Amino acid sequence: MPTLVSAEAQGPSGTRINLNAAVETQVPNDEVVISFRVEKEGIDARTIRQYVNKVAAAIKNRLAHEKGVKLKTTGRNIQPIWKHVKNQPRQRTGWRMTQTGEIVSQHLDAVPGWLDAIEAEGANLSGLQFRISADTTKAVQDTLRLQAIASFRDKAAVIAKGLSAKTFRIIRLNTSSHAPQPVRYRAEMAMMSKSMAADAPSLSSGEGKVSVNVTGEIETPFIDFPTP
Repeated sequence: MPTLVSAEAQGPSGTRINLNAAVETQVPNDEVVISFRVEKEGIDARTIRQYVNKVAAAIKNRLAHEKGVKLKTTGRNIQPIWKHVKNQPRQRTGWRMTQTGEIVSQHLDAVPGWLDAIEAEGANLSGLQFRISADTTKAVQDTLRLQAIASFRDKAAVIAKGLSAKTFRIIRLNTSSHAPQPVRYRAEMAMMSKSMAADAPSLSSGEGKVSVNVTGEIETPFIDFPTP
């Protein structure tokens, strides 16, 4: 039975070199994420539930006419409130209900209006962050990946030339990318900025750094160099 032996099993046919190439660019944040919560405490669970439902529905209605807005509920729970008295069984004194939501949009100019809507309808701002959208990140990474591969080949060509090799081949090539961290504002900072200016909050969407790294191994033909 014949035995198949790959070229790799026989060992390298030339000189192998590991190298890498990296490219990066700054990209403006084009998406906002606003987190909010509706909270209510009281004795009657049904009354609390009705209040939370009313506020959540009002926010939904306020944003219904906005284009390009994604609104979703991220959590909802109701818990009893207990009173602890020493040497006595605990007593339930009421209920606390919390519903959390999230607004995602690329219409950054509309942020002041959404903050107003959240506060006016009775909800509290939990967090505000600006980030690069997934579509933009992918498009930028695709462009950078091509640039990184071209840079890798340029480096490989320089190395091959330095070894007096007329050609080289790529044995292995890996790419990795780095997504930027979003710009976050604490809830109190965002609401303070909103209240300090009647027309618009003094918030900056900022930008993030997107990078792509290419690592790999090349092989140039064996060349006998004369000894000095």
